Amino acid sequence: MAIPESTVEAAEENLKVLLEEAFKGEVAFDPITVEATLDFYGEDNLEIVVVYDNSGQLLDPHKLNTISAKLGMILLKLDFHNIPKESYIDKAEYAQWLELNRMLPWQRYDL
Repeated sequence: MAIPESTVEAAEENLKVLLEEAFKGEVAFDPITVEATLDFYGEDNLEIVVVYDNSGQLLDPHKLNTISAKLGMILLKLDFHNIPKESYIDKAEYAQWLELNRMLPWQRYDL
């Protein structure tokens, strides 16, 4: 069963709201992407990628855990029962992250 586009859109919109509530404009988040994917086991899942610009500082893990929990409850109400794969990437490392993710796993070791 594929994930409805409405669920993907709701996840993205709710995530933006949760990030704004948690960080109150102190951190810029762009881009934020939510895509329907298949996980390692072949099950439908969501892959969430959030790029942040926080002047090289790490994000508060407590806030990220709270956001994940709240998003999980929202998704549960939309009848989505898996745990999304979330990645938070510093803007300074985003280009390299994109490059590495375009490679096949065994190509990454040649760097």
